[in-house]
Amino acid sequence: MTHPLFLSRCVHIAALLLAVTSVKAQRAAVDPTTTVGVESCRDCHEAIVDSWERSLHATSFTTLAKSSAAEQITHAIGMRADSISSNASCVRCHFTQETLSGAVQTTAAISCESCHGGAEKWIDVHNRKSHSRSERIDLAAALGMKHPSTVFATAKACFECHVVDDEQLVNKASHPALSPDFELLSWYSGEVKHNFLVSKEGSAVKSNSHDAQPIPAPRKRMLYVTGKLLHLAQCLRAIGCAADAPVDKEGKIVRLPNGQPTFGVQHAITMQKVLKDLRELQPQLNAPEISQALGVVESVPMSTGHCEEMSAAAQEIERLTEQFCATNDGSKFAALDGIIDKLQPHLSNAGKPQMAGR
Repeated sequence: MTHPLFLSRCVHIAALLLAVTSVKAQRAAVDPTTTVGVESCRDCHEAIVDSWERSLHATSFTTLAKSSAAEQITHAIGMRADSISSNASCVRCHFTQETLSGAVQTTAAISCESCHGGAEKWIDVHNRKSHSRSERIDLAAALGMKHPSTVFATAKACFECHVVDDEQLVNKASHPALSPDFELLSWYSGEVKHNFLVSKEGSAVKSNSHDAQPIPAPRKRMLYVTGKLLHLAQCLRAIGCAADAPVDKEGKIVRLPNGQPTFGVQHAITMQKVLKDLRELQPQLNAPEISQALGVVESVPMSTGHCEEMSAAAQEIERLTEQFCATNDGSKFAALDGIIDKLQPHLSNAGKPQMAGR
């Protein structure tokens, strides 16, 4: 049951959002001139591509436009559901495009390059056998690859789509403001299997390409904390984007046709939950970035007309998060294991149960 004090705080935050102006969207679609397609990944990563093909990230290519949600959302904005694969606003999170024979074509749903970046500039370096694996990772990252070994880059790519930054898409079309119950570690441990190259004792890394290993405990801890910090930043940025009135003349939260609050209030409610989690984590972990991030939130004037301050606060929290990832490896955060062990891997309706904790 929701505590009355929590609700009153949400209404207070909603009231403070009335005149905040818009800022630019966080994510642009992957440039189709830089994409090379999933088949370019299959030769070396067959098991990972096979796993991807069974995930909602892949299967939504043919199912999304036929869904009732897509029909309702597109109808609300005067668009045909079967046109979403070419609509720029939809493509940036739901599809991958390539330039083939001089024409831009939508070739997949959420694919390798949706998360790791267009590969045209870095795929040759990534495949170069004359360098060690660590050298190839560093060189490819310098050319724009978001490699899963880098927790910050991996996590940030997830949040750019699972937390929605388009206010009018939410308020006018009732698109969710964020993926329901989105929690980074839980979702990363679900359908998206990326631990095929985690070393198994007694065998070479490459020999495990068809045998995904569990996520190591230190990496789980890093994903969990990084997810909380980035979620806080995204909520602040989204609130800073809010322009529509979240409360009516009587001070009651405005509800959308689907019963959800407006864009800004959805993110404000989520921010309260994330702040609660971080405040509980703070005394358990010797991580100054958490305290500093909480201090940044407290310093922001959560009132009308402070869009620049809120956006700057979000950027500072992202900087602190990147610093946290650069200076920690999770080995000292065993205090989180009790919390983490209670998280269940997220599986969509298309997903099949797989080994927990991957």
